[in-house]
This record gives sequence, C-alpha cells and structure tokens, in this order.
Amino acid sequence: MPGIPTVHRPAEDARLQIRFIVPPAFHEIPVLGTDDQVAEELWELVCEVLASQPDEVRVRWAVALAELIPPMAEAGVIHAGMCLVDVDGRPSTASIVASVCPLVGTDYAGAVDFLLTRLARSRPEAEVTEIELPAGRAVAVIDAVATPLDDGSTSLDDGSTPLDGTAVPLLDGVLTTSVIQVHLPLPNESQLLSLELSTPCPEDWVLYSELFADVVRSIHLEFADLPTASEPLYDSVDEEVAQRVKAAFG
Repeated sequence: MPGIPTVHRPAEDARLQIRFIVPPAFHEIPVLGTDDQVAEELWELVCEVLASQPDEVRVRWAVALAELIPPMAEAGVIHAGMCLVDVDGRPSTASIVASVCPLVGTDYAGAVDFLLTRLARSRPEAEVTEIELPAGRAVAVIDAVATPLDDGSTSLDDGSTPLDGTAVPLLDGVLTTSVIQVHLPLPNESQLLSLELSTPCPEDWVLYSELFADVVRSIHLEFADLPTASEPLYDSVDEEVAQRVKAAFG
C-alpha cells in the first residue's frame, strides 16, 4: 500500500503488535522522545501544516500542541495526528488519537459488555453501541463536547487561542467538538486500545467519520512469535459505523 502511512506500535506485552492505517492528510504529532527531539519535530510539523500562515500563528499552534504532549504521554497515547485541509475552499481541521491503557474493572471475556454499561451510565448524552470490527468486538461512542473559549482558560499569554488562523465556528464563545471513539479490548486480556477522532467542523463530520471508519477497520493485531498476514485489513468504509455517525450528526 504505497503512500499510505501505517502506524505500528508494540503494546505493553512486547509480543503484541498493533497496526492501523492513518489517512495521508493526517500529520503525526510527536509524543515520545527527548525534549529537543519533540520540539524540533513539532516545529517541523507546524511549519508543514500551516505553511501559508505567518510565524506568529505557527508559534501559537506549536505552544498549544506542546502543552498537550506531556498529558498524552502519561495517558498512554501511542499515536496522535492532526490535519488542516482545504474543503470546498475553506480550512477544516480534525485530529486522531490512539492510546493503550490497562483494562481495569473487568476480565477480557466480559470487557465489551462492561464498557457498554459503564460508558452509557457515565456519558448519558452520548450514543454508546457495540460494533464488530475485523479485529474483534468493540464499543463505539459518539458525542459532542462543548468547551468555553471566552473565560481565558484556553487562551495563550497574548489572549489568542490556538484556533486562530482557522475557520472554526464558535457559538457564544463556545467551541463544540464532534467526537467518535472506538474502544477495543486487546487479546493479551490486560489492555484496552482506544482510538478517537474529533473535529470542530460540523459540516465536515461525515467526511471525517468515514475516514475514521476506515482507520478502525484497518486495525490489525498480531503476536510477534506467531505467523500472521503481513498487511493490515483495509477494505471499504464500515457502512454500519458510518451510517450510525450520519444518523447522530446529520
């Protein structure tokens, strides 16, 4: 599959390898490495993604992204990517994050049912459903997250926000982000793989959700000491997931 980036990361169990395919429009955000390595890669990323923006906008984005990296590393993030693309003549942005965390509170056999119940209770306004992926049973969560941007909590030192330079809609100073998550218990029976796509651009939600459906369908798990196929599964868009997303967000 030339030209299509593949994320390949080991889980806590070094034998278990996790692969999934990320759309080429998404640029990887450096999460691991020394401070100097992360800073250099982050600035290269911002200069590439925001090539048409002035340096002050790039600096604001770099600072905002840098503040996210330590908590992402602590949360077990194994991959983070962002895109800023032109859709019908206007800028549009989205992010994809993948993390691995301990599977706590249940055993592997009952993990999906446990997650369905727990997430439905903790996020009553979200749509929580079971889905079947090539990699196994998983739980999908579709939600919208509202974040106030007018109280200074997300502003930088000069009063600007990291969204400057993009056409992100705000309503009464509130940013609404559409989110879809997929939680997949891993076959080592001790960890959970979570992938999330989020975008503050509601008019492009169907586009991004279909790309994300491709990502989760491409998840490929293998144990290093067992014979496996060399390429991840990557077929057509998972129509069931895509239709559920469309029904929720239009």
